[in-house]
Amino acid sequence: MKYKTFSLFLILGMMLLSGCSTVLPQPTPTPTLTPLPTATPIPTDTPTPLPTDTPTAIPTNTPFPTLPPLPTQPPASPTMAGGKPIYIYFIQKKGGGNVACGDSLVYYLTGKNRTTDVEADIKTALQNLFAYKTAEFGDSYNPLYKSKLQVVSVELMDGSVSIELSGEIVLSEDKCDGSRILAMLQATVRQFSGVGTPKFSLNGDGIKNYLQ
Repeated sequence: MKYKTFSLFLILGMMLLSGCSTVLPQPTPTPTLTPLPTATPIPTDTPTPLPTDTPTAIPTNTPFPTLPPLPTQPPASPTMAGGKPIYIYFIQKKGGGNVACGDSLVYYLTGKNRTTDVEADIKTALQNLFAYKTAEFGDSYNPLYKSKLQVVSVELMDGSVSIELSGEIVLSEDKCDGSRILAMLQATVRQFSGVGTPKFSLNGDGIKNYLQ
């Protein structure tokens, strides 16, 4: 009986020892998840603004220089340093003269002196006359203020002068203006000696055809 009891204990002990020596399986390691790299956002292209074309200012038309006011009428026998002056002539309406409709001629200094070249001086005088675009200054009247004239040529020969003009003559409604213009032109030229009665043509035709 004792032997059986001992054997039972021995068997139980061996079973216990066998249970203690049982190797438990190693736990499967939980894989460590490697975090996915954070996606770098695609850079947003900041649009470079196109350069704004700075509009080129349209140049304004350059006005013709304003002519200085006409000088005061010179005395009867004016003298200027450096030579005899060049004049231009305008009209004094109802001045009691024998021009046009009872008008008179009045003359003004141009600020230029005469040279030995009479043809060049005549051209200078007429170009100065045509440059004025004011109808009235003081008691003087300019019937050519609307007209656009240029001197093409001046030819002096055998005591007479022929003058070719280009452009246009614009007459006002005053019927006396045609005669006034002719008187102004002739007086401006006849201030020079040896010219006789000036002969004017405009665009190849006699000027009187444009003064009616």
